[in-house]
Amino acid sequence: MDRYIKQIIEIIGRKGALETFIYALKILLDKLTSLFKITFLKLRGYNINYSVLLKGNNFFFQSTKHAINIYKHATIGKNTRISGGGSGKVYIGENVLVDDCTFIMAHEKIEIGKNTKIAAFCFITDFNHKYQDLNLSVVEQGYVTNPVKIGKNVWIGTHAIILPGVTIGDRVVIGAGSVVTKDVPANSVAVGNPAKVIKHI
Repeated sequence: MDRYIKQIIEIIGRKGALETFIYALKILLDKLTSLFKITFLKLRGYNINYSVLLKGNNFFFQSTKHAINIYKHATIGKNTRISGGGSGKVYIGENVLVDDCTFIMAHEKIEIGKNTKIAAFCFITDFNHKYQDLNLSVVEQGYVTNPVKIGKNVWIGTHAIILPGVTIGDRVVIGAGSVVTKDVPANSVAVGNPAKVIKHI
């Protein structure tokens, strides 16, 4: 308890009592808003733990009950879009950060391991449009799917794209702006378009 009191005193010393109060009030309101959203989503069949923080506006879509699964202490940034269309499933592990304006779109399965951090403006998908039939428009040809698995303790930089069929191992760093088209082994750093491993950690 003494440690927390000391931290509060330090914050007040840096920011001032009024700013600290306003900051604490904002955190409380954000959490209450998040709890209200989660309650509403649970009533609609989403599996989202009450400890999850939903920041700002988010868009969730699922075709089947419990297609979207978000576990303890994850944070979902504002203007994110998480979709489980068709028979698609999304699993977001404990303590995962999905930052602002990131899209996660599944038609089969996307798994994200615990403690993974995904920066803003990323795109992760497990499906692509079919296009081979020249007599039909692309939208009439359906999709081809291939699951995506992202390991634990992964850091994905801003504007990265993770494409269908990719497995990213544990403790991987994906550089900003990278396009990941192939598997990335654990304990490595991958960058570029297409992403290539440049070093091992």
